[in-house]
Amino acid sequence: MIALDLQTFQQSREGANVTGVIFLELHDGAFPGRGWSDFPVIILGWWADALAQLEVPARREVQWRFMDGPHGVTLIKGGVAASPGAFELSQVHSSLLEAAERVVAHCDQQRMFSRDLETLRDNLQRLKANQITGANSRYAIQFDHH
Repeated sequence: MIALDLQTFQQSREGANVTGVIFLELHDGAFPGRGWSDFPVIILGWWADALAQLEVPARREVQWRFMDGPHGVTLIKGGVAASPGAFELSQVHSSLLEAAERVVAHCDQQRMFSRDLETLRDNLQRLKANQITGANSRYAIQFDHH
């Protein structure tokens, strides 16, 4: 679901934002596009925080935004199972967990340190601590083009 190209990750100077390829691989193709370059450390931190917010029973949807451009998706709790944009909660959770772990490990290995990496690291720990409840829950994905 979350596609990364760690070889493209760059940091202009110590503490600066890390840029690199990150996009969503969905049932009907790549969003916002294959090879999309953005700020993966920041974005994954946001997405982990947003997914944690869906644990709140009253919360029905959250935004997964990209920094570059007006692109994002809305994760809607209780998406219709047969809809083309539906994903199991466990798929969304495990894809985000794997992507965040890979990015943190890569940034550590390449000595790409930043405040945003620490935020991602904290959100990753929260994600790991959250037990997946309602394993059969589905999320529908709605695309936002502003």
